[in-house]
Amino acid sequence: MKAVIYARVSSKEKEPEGYSIPAQLKLLKDYATKNNYKIIKEFVDVETAKKAGRENFNEMIAHLKKNTDIEAMLCEKTDRLSRNFRDIATLDDIVNSQDLKIILVKENATISKDSRSHEKFIFGIKALMSKNYIDNLVEETRKGMLEKAERGLFPSGAPLGYLNSEKKVDGNTIRYMELDTTRAPVINKIFRLYATGKYSMEKLAEIAFDDGFRNRGGNRVNKSAIEFLLKNPIYCGDFRWNNQLYHGIHERIITRDLFDTAQTQLKGSNKPKLVKGFAYSGLLTCAKCGCAITAEIQKGRYIYYHCTKKHGDCGNSYVREEKLTEQFSEIVKQIHIEEDILEDVKKALLESHEDERMYHAQKVTALNVQKSRLENRIHQIYIDKLDRKISGEKYEAMTSEWNEELGGIQREIAKHENADANYLSQGVHILELCNRAYGLYLQQEPREGAKILHTILSNCTMDGVTLVPEMRKPFDIIVKGLSRTEWLPQLHGLRNYFMSDEPAILNTLMEEFKLVLA
Repeated sequence: MKAVIYARVSSKEKEPEGYSIPAQLKLLKDYATKNNYKIIKEFVDVETAKKAGRENFNEMIAHLKKNTDIEAMLCEKTDRLSRNFRDIATLDDIVNSQDLKIILVKENATISKDSRSHEKFIFGIKALMSKNYIDNLVEETRKGMLEKAERGLFPSGAPLGYLNSEKKVDGNTIRYMELDTTRAPVINKIFRLYATGKYSMEKLAEIAFDDGFRNRGGNRVNKSAIEFLLKNPIYCGDFRWNNQLYHGIHERIITRDLFDTAQTQLKGSNKPKLVKGFAYSGLLTCAKCGCAITAEIQKGRYIYYHCTKKHGDCGNSYVREEKLTEQFSEIVKQIHIEEDILEDVKKALLESHEDERMYHAQKVTALNVQKSRLENRIHQIYIDKLDRKISGEKYEAMTSEWNEELGGIQREIAKHENADANYLSQGVHILELCNRAYGLYLQQEPREGAKILHTILSNCTMDGVTLVPEMRKPFDIIVKGLSRTEWLPQLHGLRNYFMSDEPAILNTLMEEFKLVLA
């Protein structure tokens, strides 16, 4: 009698275990030999049976429909055959139309069109139990993943910038994410570059590729992947799961402030400013309508800047590049610090650094006490949940609240640590840039001078023929220090600046054109 064999395991990982394909095939072939069946073909699937549409199962169905002289299909047991109702219905149609027997060897059961209703009922019940097993497994898996998320562990595979890892804790294996030391620095750079407002997704993808950044397949990361990366809060310590935001315990690649700056850029409130062709392209917007200011050449040599608004005249004028250069030079001059004042300010910065260091150290110590207290609470409430001293609902509510508070504390610690590290070193660099910027600008061609403008300006509007600048931090603070007596109080204003993410953005701009201490 002609027969086919069907064997299945749920995944390649299960093959070495109790349901291995070789073990199933041996069982079925031995049965065929003892019962005078000739094996016409073998069909093997290494995948889940909870969904209809398995590749080799479908091939077997097609083969059975085409070869109606096949009398039997041999399978180990019901749950190896199927755990979904659609496949059971398909098999039932073939059994009744072609006089096919389904022989479940381990269960010592045969299903045919002549089977009694009780036998078919038992077969259906087993299929139902198999489906219930899958449904329950999925439910328990979801519960486990939700519990993992509530503990601050990302429940899925690690995204680019992280690697899946595991460690033993009290005899249990804990899976977690650790930094990918190759990709993480490039991701940090991508965020910092985008936060400057000067780079498109395509340009960032190009820079990342030049820095050796690849996806896990070893291929170039395209601009849509860069955009997805910029929108992912996992890099600042949070992650989304089931449409909820959780605070993670994994190491952050960027700060919360830098992530928020990137989101502002993505929403279009401050679109990337791309320098294209002309010196001041990407620097100016129209004060009357908000459109970008562009440039064009007239009479073959004169460069004029004007509003890009197409429908209707907003009333703004055409301005020669030379006129803008003169105005920009006066803007740069505003941050200039006289040499004798610069030395006084450097000394004051050095003297105030010890106060700043002590201030941040005290804050970090106090925050670490709060952090340890919260971590102990989260650990204890998890034990209480396991011991059933509290309900799952209360556990979820309390851990959600505490994890959110813990995330805020960790962000504050990072701010104070970054502020302490940047206060003196970057403070001196900023002051020296201010001291040299005006002289450098006067020496440069407009295109090179524009690099200085991109560093010190966050925005600049053109109102008629007049430029209205908006200084980037901390240059807005520095502009206020117009005399020796006014400078020293401005140092205290730098504390908030260094507590923000602006220093990282400014560093990126400074690195780009290598002006500082060049």
